[in-house]
Amino acid sequence: MQVGGKQFDKALLPFKDTTLLEFQHAKLKQWFQEVYLSCKQPYPFKARHLIEATSHFNPLVGMAHALSALQTPLIFIPVDMPFITQESLLKLYDNRFKAPLIYLKSPKTFYLPSLCQPSALDLLQEALDGGQEKVGAVFAKIGFGVEVIESKEFCNLNTYNDYTEALNG
Repeated sequence: MQVGGKQFDKALLPFKDTTLLEFQHAKLKQWFQEVYLSCKQPYPFKARHLIEATSHFNPLVGMAHALSALQTPLIFIPVDMPFITQESLLKLYDNRFKAPLIYLKSPKTFYLPSLCQPSALDLLQEALDGGQEKVGAVFAKIGFGVEVIESKEFCNLNTYNDYTEALNG
């Protein structure tokens, strides 16, 4: 995230008495037995890190890396969606057999929270190898979208304005 001409790792921005990443990690630990962080380098707190060997930033890279490393069905949740609910994630799980990749979508857009079966790995890798890096296009091609109603739950903290709005409620 760019703030005042400087680039910041939004995962480390302050959020509700901690960092955004630690907030998400603590919340997800209440819902899942295991929580992994797919990242370029380890963060300075106790967590299971899946370190990506590439410096290329794209969610598809992290998803492929995690599926390759763990070889089990995985739910992916971006750090910058702190209002995602367990109810929405259960919608992914309830539809888990409909496609190798299940994602949330509204009539206007798709959202990154997704559930991937290990069988999605080859499809993700094929997309990346073919230069297809548009997440929405890849999701639409290989996945099944679960309809949700657009709400604050799905807002991404992509800009400083988004971030300050999230801090203020």
